[in-house]
Amino acid sequence: MSATAAPPKRRASERIAEVLRREIIAGCPVDRTPALMVRFGVSRPTLREAFRVLESEALIAVRHGSRNGVQPLRPAADSAARITGQTLQASGTTIDQLYEAREAFEPFAAALLARRRDRRDIAALRAAHAELAALVETCAWTDLAGGLARFHHTLVALTGNQMLALTAATIASLLETHQRNRDRHAEPIEPDEAALEFRSRGVRSIARLTRLIEAGEAEGAQAHWRAHLVNSAEFWLAGQDQHAVIDILGSAA
Repeated sequence: MSATAAPPKRRASERIAEVLRREIIAGCPVDRTPALMVRFGVSRPTLREAFRVLESEALIAVRHGSRNGVQPLRPAADSAARITGQTLQASGTTIDQLYEAREAFEPFAAALLARRRDRRDIAALRAAHAELAALVETCAWTDLAGGLARFHHTLVALTGNQMLALTAATIASLLETHQRNRDRHAEPIEPDEAALEFRSRGVRSIARLTRLIEAGEAEGAQAHWRAHLVNSAEFWLAGQDQHAVIDILGSAA
């Protein structure tokens, strides 16, 4: 019987990065470089390798010339979106799968808000709708497109569930990046009448959702918002290959 091969040893810099990563995420400060060298029993070059790993993950900023040299950073949603997007693109995730993922949890968020019927949630939804309605009235179509995209995140963020909120922010960022990369070589054009009318209907749909949540109709809010997302995906995916792999990194110019 052959002996089981021992797992390869991890580099000291990788082990140090893992320890510091956990501490930074937990909100702990980062010790000065000399103290870290003593703590881990490593040389300055090894510690620098660990810092480079954490820098690539946007968890620290290295300030050259400073006695401390390292500033911990709070993990940001855009960093999560970037890393997640790279992983999804490499694994062959398609654009329609992003829309499907959104359909899976946004209706749940709508139902959750309707069951809770918190006056602060309803006030926030009303304010968001009023802002969007004003953009329709002034024909500010570019701002309206951005406002409608932000509403998806607002709806989920109001639940107070950080996991749902981060997921919503990540999907919104990936959809925006994919669209920007897809269209960056296209000639700029004004949105056509169909797109303008569809966005206007989207604002009216948000008004209905707000009324359902205010009335505490959880099932109605969930069904309405699921239909909204399905219709939205069908409209915006028309005319493009919805089974194409998402483009987060951008193709070469």
